[in-house]
Amino acid sequence: MDEMKKTKISFSIVPITETNGQDVINSIEKYFIRDEPLNESVELFKEEESVLKYRNFSTNLLHTGLSFMAVSETGEVMGVILNSVMSMDDYIIQQYSDENFDPSSRFDDIEVLLNKVRRDIDLFGKFPNVNINRIMELKLISVNEAFRGQGVCQALVKKSKELALELGYQMIYTECSSYFTAKAMERCGFQCIYSLSYSDYVDRKGKVVFNVVKPPHECIKVQLFLF
Repeated sequence: MDEMKKTKISFSIVPITETNGQDVINSIEKYFIRDEPLNESVELFKEEESVLKYRNFSTNLLHTGLSFMAVSETGEVMGVILNSVMSMDDYIIQQYSDENFDPSSRFDDIEVLLNKVRRDIDLFGKFPNVNINRIMELKLISVNEAFRGQGVCQALVKKSKELALELGYQMIYTECSSYFTAKAMERCGFQCIYSLSYSDYVDRKGKVVFNVVKPPHECIKVQLFLF
């Protein structure tokens, strides 16, 4: 792996389609679901219900027509970025979808956290002087560990920004649960508007939910890019 990082590898950023969707899902389950800080903290991949929910979540994002993957010259999937469009109505629904929701899986625990984050920041109300009704959301960014340090993440984000601009979106939104992803977004010109420490986040019973998140992953951050 060290040798691979030293040697620059050529790759292309291409749209994710129905024909290559299964390769994308395989890459996500192999390289993202296991080492993403929150997933690792709750050992999500060891619970069948959560794995199925994660698979459905990822599969649904393949149909947006907004996602990309990095492919090496030999055809290997080096990284993926799954994007969607968020409207103001979608945002409000997601914010309050867990008010009477009793989490039944580790996947649900993560969803409840993300909904709290969205309630806290009031995204669409945060910019009253800007007419923004729909934005692009970077839902999932995953890079094969063997290809990290090759500029794959930056290239995927750049391509997503180009598409967002082409479609007329004024804002890109992403939630970064990983320290490294947050740093990568900052290098891509994103600005942090919110952070919540994992040690401060508790469930309704006052119990810390993600109490074994490994350093340097200390908090979840919301990052924005405004055109």
